[in-house]
Amino acid sequence: MTNELISIILPVYNGEPFLAEAIESCLNQSYKNYELIVVNDCSTDESLNIANSYALKDSRIIVIDNKENKKLPASLNIGHNAAKGNYITWTSDDNILKNDFLERHLQSLKKNKADVVYSNYDIIHTDSSLKRMHTAGPTEHLLFGNKIGASFMYKKMVFETLKGFDTSLFLLEDYDFWLRASLKFNFFHLKESLYKYRLHHNSLTSKIAKDISQRNKYKLAAIEMFDKLSIEMSWNKITKSFCVENLLGKNISVFEYFKNKNILMNDLTKFVGNRELNELKSGLRLIVRNQLINDCENHNIKTLVEVIMKDKSLLFHKLFSKKTTLNYIKNCLLV
Repeated sequence: MTNELISIILPVYNGEPFLAEAIESCLNQSYKNYELIVVNDCSTDESLNIANSYALKDSRIIVIDNKENKKLPASLNIGHNAAKGNYITWTSDDNILKNDFLERHLQSLKKNKADVVYSNYDIIHTDSSLKRMHTAGPTEHLLFGNKIGASFMYKKMVFETLKGFDTSLFLLEDYDFWLRASLKFNFFHLKESLYKYRLHHNSLTSKIAKDISQRNKYKLAAIEMFDKLSIEMSWNKITKSFCVENLLGKNISVFEYFKNKNILMNDLTKFVGNRELNELKSGLRLIVRNQLINDCENHNIKTLVEVIMKDKSLLFHKLFSKKTTLNYIKNCLLV
């Protein structure tokens, strides 16, 4: 492998509890030719001092100190613009890169002639103990949620072509970045677990779940993100609404789905192209099936008959659990 420079961007805001561990995971990489750019976004704890203490010991570490709190997408742009490497990854102050993270991602980028490589990752508890391994992808299901996840590397020209992260989409800046990138660049799924994503009560994910104001910001960002995408793709408003409601976890009417299925398929195909059409159909089928199974409002004979008449594969596809399907049918008949 050529000894090319990789830039690791590490934005931090009040990351004192886990920042040292995050930095150490970068320093312990098997691949050594990298720079670590820590972007401190006006932390009020010891984050800046921790970052500076490591920078004094290792010349590969660069610390940028924002003079005002700019939020994550702006901090990511600042770090990327300072990056000298042709390959870039970024991580969070509470997560961990496994020792061969850089080496394996760079190898995969070159071997598969990809522009973006993403991998699976471990989900860990606050104390670093393993909760489960998360399988990322597939890329073709990206419209139905952020399937790339937390573990990735890409060519710097991806960032440059997209003109960075959208600073108006705080909380969804990474998902928006992947959506836009997938329209122009080649993605490859490296099926190895190379990263550790930590769950804890102060993470952005937890704040979205618990804090009403954060949930509202997330909702507004979702609407804005799909507004922009629908304009670029010339989508029907039905398609935009479907994507927004799915991302926000809202109930999707099975009857409305059948009514608008042709519109949805026509618009969504504009995004993935005919080459990935079967995978797109698979993702769409999974979303609607989950609505059938999990929403009690769909447990009735009327809905069951509609599904059998319009699309039996929602119940009887070979990839779906027969036991779950039979339980659903039983519930419909008992109502």
